[in-house]
Amino acid sequence: MFNKNVITVLKEINKVTDTVILKYPVTVAVSSSMDVLVQCDISKLDSDVFEDVPLKDSLSEFISLFGLFSDDKSVSIEGNVVNISDDSTESKYITANSALMDFWDKDATPFEKTEAVASVATFKLTVDDIKNIKSASGVFKDLTEVIFTSKDGDVKVSLGATNKFNAKSNTYSVTKPANTSKEFEIKIPVENFKMFSESNYTVDVKYNSAKDSYRILLNNESLEGYKVLLTVKV
Repeated sequence: MFNKNVITVLKEINKVTDTVILKYPVTVAVSSSMDVLVQCDISKLDSDVFEDVPLKDSLSEFISLFGLFSDDKSVSIEGNVVNISDDSTESKYITANSALMDFWDKDATPFEKTEAVASVATFKLTVDDIKNIKSASGVFKDLTEVIFTSKDGDVKVSLGATNKFNAKSNTYSVTKPANTSKEFEIKIPVENFKMFSESNYTVDVKYNSAKDSYRILLNNESLEGYKVLLTVKV
């Protein structure tokens, strides 16, 4: 239970939020702004089933606690207490009350509904793409948005700013070959992009024609079962 692979993924979830209800087999977490959702299929990483673990402003603490134990640790859950021990060390960790955490009590429904919608663009973002865009956002601090533009069969991922009054004429972009069926321009805050782990992703831009709305779904190719769902602006 809570092996090294699970802890690795929890560190990625922690980039999005410090509050989450860990669930088996699938944990879904949400950012405080509610425009970033992450899903982790823990059953792909660990076969040990566990009861819900509600963590209010304490995911980072929970992760750090596991760093105090060897890989041969024993973990059990009794009510709201997580018991951890190895040959020489033991700890009892008191979790939060899940009844008071409705805002963070999420399931996989948004991912399932989004995956059922047609993709209007599919492309890859690599580790280097993620690193470079993050680095460029540090150089061009006036550019506060990451813009995804579909045109002529490619998707350009660029830094920009809606509020041009505060923005200079700086630019930075990466153009990716894509499988597209619609031209569009959609945006997310740079701060949301910084929540991505530096991994390889398959990116699907989903378009709901009935609502005339877009979402971005990212499947992490390095962390099995880890997905990111983004609300966007047009």
